[in-house]
Amino acid sequence: MAMAERTVPTINLLPQKGESFVTQLLNWTLSVGRLLIILVEMVALGTFLMRFDLDMKIVDLHDKIEAQSFIVANFQKSEENFRDIQDRLALVERYDAIGTTTTNIFSDITKLGQGKVTFKNLTIEPENAKIEMQASSTEILSQFVAALRAHPSVTGVIVDKVENSTSTSRINVSITASLKQSAFDKTDQTNDPTVGAPIPALGE
Repeated sequence: MAMAERTVPTINLLPQKGESFVTQLLNWTLSVGRLLIILVEMVALGTFLMRFDLDMKIVDLHDKIEAQSFIVANFQKSEENFRDIQDRLALVERYDAIGTTTTNIFSDITKLGQGKVTFKNLTIEPENAKIEMQASSTEILSQFVAALRAHPSVTGVIVDKVENSTSTSRINVSITASLKQSAFDKTDQTNDPTVGAPIPALGE
């Protein structure tokens, strides 16, 4: 008895002529999908490389910040000393200006009464000048007060006390003269028109 011939099924994966639209669409979708996968992987790789670069920059910045912080910490004490010296110099300069102005005002007031009145006490402070003196007459006293009011550094004059001394036939007077604050400020002296102005003589 002869054996029956067996038929072997075959699979043909090659595109056949006359493929349907659905088959072509699936093939096109697979191609586009592969391309999208490749693009996504390229973007992911680029993002990874960019993140790696940013991490390296962040590490470098942290190192620089630590180095700068170390330098600042080392110079902190020196900066404090420098600022303290600056404050001391500014204070010395201010008191030097006050001392110079005080001396000038003291000299001007004594010149106003030179040969006319007798000074018992003369105190110059940044706010005012306190004068205790004797005058031979009310006319001389009035002239002195008028000249004192005309002083460039004086803003006002108050006669605190007036007493007649019968034993000496003279008038005892206590006067307080208010002074301009700008006269004691060295930074404002260049803009103050009263600084360096002539002092009127007593009786003028």
